[in-house]
Amino acid sequence: MRASTLLLLTWLLGAPVFAVGAPQDFSGVWSIVRSPSRLTTIAGAAPPLNAAGRAIYAQRRAAAARGDRSFDETSKCLPPGLPRLMLVNQPFEILQRDKAVYFIHQLNRLPRRAYFGEQLPDDPDPLYLGFSIARWEGATLIIESAGFRAGTLLDDSGLPHSDVLHLTERYQLDAAGRALHARFTIADAKMFTHPWDFQADYVRRPGYEIPEQVCSDKQTAATGIPY
Repeated sequence: MRASTLLLLTWLLGAPVFAVGAPQDFSGVWSIVRSPSRLTTIAGAAPPLNAAGRAIYAQRRAAAARGDRSFDETSKCLPPGLPRLMLVNQPFEILQRDKAVYFIHQLNRLPRRAYFGEQLPDDPDPLYLGFSIARWEGATLIIESAGFRAGTLLDDSGLPHSDVLHLTERYQLDAAGRALHARFTIADAKMFTHPWDFQADYVRRPGYEIPEQVCSDKQTAATGIPY
């Protein structure tokens, strides 16, 4: 499905009308409506980088302008990390179970799970996708994640994060169950002056099956993630 078709579907669905009260079934395949290359806050402002974050970001932007994206580990077929993985213009499947919710991404078939009834570890081992826990607040699915490797990026432009990144995701279905609305909160005191939020929207892909996909260094060396 073309991006323009996804945008049209979202427009036809109208403003978000959320189901309330009880946990919802998010199972199915989803695609992002618009895949941003550079994140902004919900208000449209630049993320509130502190001095350390601005220095790293400026270095990466200058390198990218010279055609050097060696700072982007996806050029070596390594995972993009979070929340960047949720912004890739490739479908993903949600599998909802009693003890966990699973995200299976088309991008290199990357798996991710968030556990219900668990706590974030105090000293987690650093992982590309971190360690995630889930809970319900009415009809809203909330996922909290920590324990990220510092080498991944928040977005395709090179926005940095550190090892203390704490990511909170809030997902809601519209009343028809055809659109998924997400709000992401970034908290990272080493890179930003204060926590900040951005949004993303997804649409269902009925009948779509996630295919096998294997990353190739030769395919991604020049451009990073194969969008």
